[in-house]
Amino acid sequence: MLSKQPASALALCVVCLALFGLTGCQPTRVQAPVARELGGSDPGKQIEFWHTLADRPVTSNDDALHGLLLFLDGQDDSADYAARVEAMKQRKMLPAGFRAAGDEAVDRGTVAVALVRALGIRGGWAMHVLGPNPRYAVKELQFLEVYPPSSPNQTFSGSEFLGIIGKAEDYQRGNAAVVPAPPPEIASGIPGAGLRSSETQPADTRPAETHPAAGDNG
Repeated sequence: MLSKQPASALALCVVCLALFGLTGCQPTRVQAPVARELGGSDPGKQIEFWHTLADRPVTSNDDALHGLLLFLDGQDDSADYAARVEAMKQRKMLPAGFRAAGDEAVDRGTVAVALVRALGIRGGWAMHVLGPNPRYAVKELQFLEVYPPSSPNQTFSGSEFLGIIGKAEDYQRGNAAVVPAPPPEIASGIPGAGLRSSETQPADTRPAETHPAAGDNG
């Protein structure tokens, strides 16, 4: 009887691990992304989008891409999530193989890659060699205090995402030679509203040896 107990315990552990493998890695879903109802470029909808997203417990891919396009251009004329994905891929702010659904929770790594490209951040040797992949993009934004301590696979609440857009805006203002002012009708304290991409901004010229990624062999 005693000899069967370890085997039974082992079998229970195997079952638990199998169940975790089936359910533990499923992406978090957002029931109704805000951008489905409040997308587009209308100034009133932009304000309502930001205010509504701030109360959401999770930021979806659809909402994150809409927010990033508003940050970049001050508008988003995409008809739907698929059009937003295509617009971001054309700017090389999403990998060509990006397939995540619009109602899935966005990864911090996905947003980080888009932001380092938008802000003209070159990073250290790892980003030069490997490009701005999620891991090194997150590290770089942590170093610049745009991100809090994070892992690439974490998501954002709505208010956290707004905070990141606000910090990206602060970084842009502090590093751009000329930063266009947001349109007055939407410049009402909404983070990121009305800012465009920093394609003409000077690149990060800090010495490589002071960079967090310079000694990273991982």
